Amino acid sequence: MAKVQMLALQSIDGYMIDNRPELSAVLSDEIAKLRTAATHLLNKDVSLTMLGDWADNEAANITYLIEADNQTAATTDGMFRMGLIDEIVLYTIPVILGRGKRLYQSPLPEISWKCTSTRICTDGTVQAVFRRSN
Repeated sequence: MAKVQMLALQSIDGYMIDNRPELSAVLSDEIAKLRTAATHLLNKDVSLTMLGDWADNEAANITYLIEADNQTAATTDGMFRMGLIDEIVLYTIPVILGRGKRLYQSPLPEISWKCTSTRICTDGTVQAVFRRSN
């Protein structure tokens, strides 16, 4: 079974960060590594029904990656509701935005997650990786 991974950048107060050209070089490198490691990059137009079929029938070494942003918000919300996301790679940027689009739309179904790693980047950004428990 393939892994479906979501990459998300959020502020301390939980708003999505979309202005990616202004990100630090460290964070840009981290994102590039995730993109390179992924077998398939997903966008807002992915068929969630087909993705479920693909993920169920692909080998374990296959990774589908979607980046959560304003354009993919509805898609990632649907992916959570359908139980398609296996792993969340969450970068928390040390800034408070005070407004914007929230990363997680409510109400989402209850899903248990386990934090498998955390790391502080040299620019102060915190990376946390969560795997679905069930």
